[in-house]
Amino acid sequence: MIFSGLYFLATILVIFLLNTHTVTIDTNNLADRAYKISDILNKSPETKFGDKVKILPKNSQTKAVQNIQKGATFSRTLSAKNMTITIPNYEKAVLKNYIQVSTQRSSTLFETVVVIIFAGLIYVIALGQFYLSNKKRLTFETDTIAKIKNIRRSPLTQSYLISEDDNKITTELNHLGETIQHQAESSTPAKKNLYAFIEFFEFPIFIYDLKGTIRRSNASFQNEFMATKNLDVFSPYSDVLQFFVNKMLKPTRQEQTFYFEKINAYYTVTVQPIEALERRLMVTMIDVTAYKVTTRAHNDFIANVSHDLKTPLAAISGFADILVNDSDKLPPEQIKGFAKHIVKETKRLSSLVTDTLEMTRQPIHLKKKKLNLTTLTQDVLENFKLSIQEKSLQVTTQFDDVTVKSNDKHLYAVLKNLIENAINYTPTGGKIYICVTKIAGKATFSISDNGPGLTEIEKSRIFERFYRADQTRDAEGTGLGLAIVKKNLTELGGQIDVVSVVGKGTTFTVTL
Repeated sequence: MIFSGLYFLATILVIFLLNTHTVTIDTNNLADRAYKISDILNKSPETKFGDKVKILPKNSQTKAVQNIQKGATFSRTLSAKNMTITIPNYEKAVLKNYIQVSTQRSSTLFETVVVIIFAGLIYVIALGQFYLSNKKRLTFETDTIAKIKNIRRSPLTQSYLISEDDNKITTELNHLGETIQHQAESSTPAKKNLYAFIEFFEFPIFIYDLKGTIRRSNASFQNEFMATKNLDVFSPYSDVLQFFVNKMLKPTRQEQTFYFEKINAYYTVTVQPIEALERRLMVTMIDVTAYKVTTRAHNDFIANVSHDLKTPLAAISGFADILVNDSDKLPPEQIKGFAKHIVKETKRLSSLVTDTLEMTRQPIHLKKKKLNLTTLTQDVLENFKLSIQEKSLQVTTQFDDVTVKSNDKHLYAVLKNLIENAINYTPTGGKIYICVTKIAGKATFSISDNGPGLTEIEKSRIFERFYRADQTRDAEGTGLGLAIVKKNLTELGGQIDVVSVVGKGTTFTVTL
């Protein structure tokens, strides 16, 4: 609430400053004009001016004249649409009369609307990201704490679930460690029962002494690494080996996360001295690869969205700045061109926001109904009729009467993104072929183009968020279209296949 309040106050302040700046410019311009009229009248008293220029006698009792008589250099009067400036007219240092000039105020409506649109879009994006992140964090925290409590109740039959959070989760994990340690220490004889104890866990555990000899390891450790009696098994990972050696010199409890490159996994490694067994240290290794990968993917997604937002915002800001500061110097055609650019970039920004929200939407139970795939394809194609004409594309279709049980919004998004993708990447004058039919009893939609095609590496990555093949980076789009196609088809239970030849073209086939 505080952030929202400050954000809206900042937006209002920007709009206020913009209007104030415009009024100041209008005031200075009108005052300069009034003084020029004064000079003209002193030289040529018979000069006539328009209705917007009035000559007031020096004994006038208007409010504007009274303000000047009180010491003001000039008097300004503002209304919703007009501005009036009144100045004293002196001839040889003697007050002769007053000159009152009126003009229409400059409109700041366009700039105000642009600022409000930008502020609103940024606020919606920030609010969406905050909601999703907070919801994910609360769910993860609740599930993790519940799992840890189960481990505390029955530590010999439960498995671990660990994260790198440092609040409630860390507290519960500390309690868990104490519970396990107490149970291990209460065993008699301590060594035998402890060695048997570690076999219950499905994550790597081993015990080593202060000479660097591994005294015991469980099956999970032997599967992940090997059945060895020496810490040299960690020699490929110098940072891990150094960590264990330091604990031999100073046996204290410590936890640290390491990346094991050869097995491509992250483990949170905890070293705990065993009081019941002198000169022994127990090491537990919790696999946190999934958490790390999820965190990295989330950070990459945020970085990519932020980067793609900067481009249209920079363009809009640049053109708007030119219109604000230099509009009186530009011809109407150029002003109209700049305005078109602003509209274009605003639409691009809106598309990016829409696609981003679609990608971050949580899966829900979809309501399916019978849909005519041919009719839906024709509807989508009709919406791109202008784009097809602008690029002089030759579109050939083969439509059978095909019905399918699916979700209309999800399926429409799939068709829309595939057709738009083909239009964007097909060269001017190129060809597109669209087919709707049934193959082996399944509804099938395919679309082919004669664009630049894809390499094998590009084919393996085109469904990633924000990925674009090198030869298509200048094409229009948000970089999320095919990722949305893949996501929607996964939720619909469909699949998509890609066949592409470099320099010949690409064919996408959807089976439902």
